[in-house]
Parts: sequence; C-alpha cells; structure tokens
Amino acid sequence: MTILLKTTTRKLACKLTYDELRTKGDELAMTCQEIVNEENNQKQIKDQLKMKMSELEARQGNLALTISRREEYRDVEVDVEFIETGDDVGQVREIRKDTGEIMVTRPPTDMERQPNLIKESE
Repeated sequence: MTILLKTTTRKLACKLTYDELRTKGDELAMTCQEIVNEENNQKQIKDQLKMKMSELEARQGNLALTISRREEYRDVEVDVEFIETGDDVGQVREIRKDTGEIMVTRPPTDMERQPNLIKESE
C-alpha cells in the first residue's frame, strides 16, 4: 500500500501538438520583427544623440576659437565713399559705421566711376 504525501509541480519536457508548435512559430516570427523594430528605434535614438553631441561640440569649438582670437565676425554696415577732393581724389574709401575706421582706400570699380548710374539702378 502507498500513501500520498503531497502533490508538487515540476518543469518537465512535454511534446507539443501541431497547433501548439504553430502558435510558437507565430510568436517567434513576431518576436523577430519586434527585435528588428527595436533595433531601428534604438539606432534612430543613437543617431539623434550623436547629432546633438556634434552640434554641441561644434558650438564649443566656435566659442573656443572666438575666445582665443578675442574677436568674431558680425554683419557691420560699411559706407563706401567716392573721394572727390584731397590727396586721394578719385579713390574709393570704405568706412566702418560702428567705429568710423577707414578699412581701405582703393581705386574705384567701373560702376563706382559713374555714381549717377548707381543711384538710378537703386
């Protein structure tokens, strides 16, 4: 005679039916597709992070260069004047409007020799 002491549960190998095997195959295919989708999502996120880091590094480089040179390029209005009298008669002078500095004195271009044409074309 035997006496039942207890009933337990264990993980044991079980043969799959055809329907169970087909269901597992469908799950495998879905899981493979989810992996591909997740890899693509992570790649996009990594690409965005790399792009942001590149932008920050470029900004850092520009700021460091500006600081080391102690200057930066900005749009500054410049007056271009035709000199009619004095030592530089017939020359063109370019003057910064922000500081009044004469940047260059040079010969005029063909268009600058005919100031009436310049005013008419504007």
